[in-house]
Amino acid sequence: MRDTLAPFFALVFLTIGTVMLAAGTSTSDVIQTARIIGGAAFLSVGLASLSFALKNWLKWKRFYKAYRNE
Repeated sequence: MRDTLAPFFALVFLTIGTVMLAAGTSTSDVIQTARIIGGAAFLSVGLASLSFALKNWLKWKRFYKAYRNE
């Protein structure tokens, strides 16, 4: 179940981070700094989740291929 939800949440985090970064660049105050930091945090969590999900999928694919060839 976790492997099926990881790509979905990764895309959600990437989308939220992108929106926050785009919205944070239009103003010039403390809120802008908070939005940029929050957007960068969401982007990094999204990229990390996506990379872990891809790594697990590749590992599963190799294991399934080896199991199928036996």
